[in-house]
Amino acid sequence: MKVTSAEGIRFEDGPDRGRIIVSGRDTAGAYSLMEYVIAARLADEPVRYGAHKHGAIEETFLLQQGSLEFLLGDQVTVLNAGDFVRVPAGTRHGYANTSGADVHLLVSFIPGGFEDLFVRYRTDAGYVADGDGFTADATRIFGSVFESET
Repeated sequence: MKVTSAEGIRFEDGPDRGRIIVSGRDTAGAYSLMEYVIAARLADEPVRYGAHKHGAIEETFLLQQGSLEFLLGDQVTVLNAGDFVRVPAGTRHGYANTSGADVHLLVSFIPGGFEDLFVRYRTDAGYVADGDGFTADATRIFGSVFESET
């Protein structure tokens, strides 16, 4: 299977954006791979890691460009271009872009399927949030748990 840079499913998620390179449908559910760009945080915006975990999904992150604070378990570490993180299923994780510049990642989900939520709830297609659509589906379908950040 070859995927050119012009192919895949592009989406926007608020100020962030991405491209599904390989979906779970392409791999009979084995895995998926997407590019994800996390927009720079506004200077007056509080740092939020979006801590969560997935009951049955392993996730990997390869930082391609920029610098990112990454939460794994209870520890926050700084990732730089070329750094890689594997998040086993059931492990608490999250991230925050505090760098002042966009951050570019390659993200995989094993098994695949979770990437569909980014497309289903994309903001560039006019999706209007009705309750907790993304989080509700992630919890119901994938056993994800999201922590409240107030």
